[in-house]
Amino acid sequence: MHPLIPLLVLLLVPLYLHWYFARTKAMVAGWAAANRMSILESRRLWFPPLGMFLTTSKSQMIVRIRVYDETTQRIRSGWLRLGSYWWGVLDADAVEVRWEDA
Repeated sequence: MHPLIPLLVLLLVPLYLHWYFARTKAMVAGWAAANRMSILESRRLWFPPLGMFLTTSKSQMIVRIRVYDETTQRIRSGWLRLGSYWWGVLDADAVEVRWEDA
């Protein structure tokens, strides 16, 4: 094995992780702005809720959110599925929301 391979891995893995989490944060913020909502709380879930478990791929991220909906002037809670089934967060337009109260 070439001696530079471990060094490249040590450099590329943190860069990829930084990009991945920055990308998902930008996707959540973009979705909120497009839907006139203010993010109050968001956190990544390691396991999707039961209703999304069988339809979520490993390349997608599930985020639990609490938002202030400016159009209805109320606080809502739900889940965002970020990314498409095959492309994951590379597909920045693929954001799906599931509300708790729906």
